[in-house]
Amino acid sequence: MSPPVLLPLLVLAVAYAPPAVVLARIDLREHRLPNRWVGLLTAAVAIGLILCALVEPALRAPLRSAAVLALVLGLGAVLLALLAPQLLGMGDAKTLPAVVLMSGALGGEELLAALLGIALLGGIVGSVLLLRGRSGERFAYGPILLSGPVLGLAGAPLVAAALGTA
Repeated sequence: MSPPVLLPLLVLAVAYAPPAVVLARIDLREHRLPNRWVGLLTAAVAIGLILCALVEPALRAPLRSAAVLALVLGLGAVLLALLAPQLLGMGDAKTLPAVVLMSGALGGEELLAALLGIALLGGIVGSVLLLRGRSGERFAYGPILLSGPVLGLAGAPLVAAALGTA
């Protein structure tokens, strides 16, 4: 692996994973993502990636793109949560930018695989609930959302093969 990939992996392990695990556990238990933990996650990832960009100049352009995409998708998610709270909770909407930023820092194929993986896993959980006759039941989407960067790493080879870049 080249150094530009190793540094974001370090941020994933050290800055992203610990608060993401805490957030996932809270969401499973209480169906909420507390602002304090979401803020900690977002700040830890942002600071970690800024430090990476200072150490490795080759990361600056990709991280800038990931940050812009995280901001745009985050604003769209907050707007969706405000207009249709039954579709997306505000905690999930506020968590999305950190997930997109972390996934995007790992690479374009990883970001695409993360977004596809989140949608697929969320659809599977929703389908299982429908099949069990629990159509109106809400489920904790935070753990699925927070698994995005790991899903991205796992699915990137499939995305690369599908795009013909493998």
